[in-house]
Amino acid sequence: MKTKVKIAFAIYFVGCLTSIGFGVTYLLCSTVMPYHQQAIGAKWEDLSTGLQVLLQALIKMASAGFLLLAISGMIILFIPFRHAERWAYWAIPIMGYVWNGISLYVTLRVAITTGASTPWVVALIGLIMVTVAFILTITSDKKYIEREKGPAL
Repeated sequence: MKTKVKIAFAIYFVGCLTSIGFGVTYLLCSTVMPYHQQAIGAKWEDLSTGLQVLLQALIKMASAGFLLLAISGMIILFIPFRHAERWAYWAIPIMGYVWNGISLYVTLRVAITTGASTPWVVALIGLIMVTVAFILTITSDKKYIEREKGPAL
């Protein structure tokens, strides 16, 4: 792998590890996160059983999303990405943009609407990391660069 692609690989790998961290945290969480309680304006103990079950289900689904993103990202990174399969250079950033973009929208909306201290900065950093890694990968791809320049005269 070229140096730019190695750096992109490392950036994507850190993103996958971060996603695993959030996924495991949410999976093992027995209530809701403090910023969730801030957003709803109530302590966990004060919520009805039905609301507790619903919020727990939503947290576990978010956990599944984080873990799915990380596992599929690592599989793509360690197999096709390392073998310079061009589709992998596009698949990973698409996954990152979708997940981090929606995460940024949701966490910012909750923060703005409720005043809760949501982790929106993490999603923004994720988008920046994906952008940097994608640019590094694409600019290292000679076929892509030649196609963008057009035919030589």
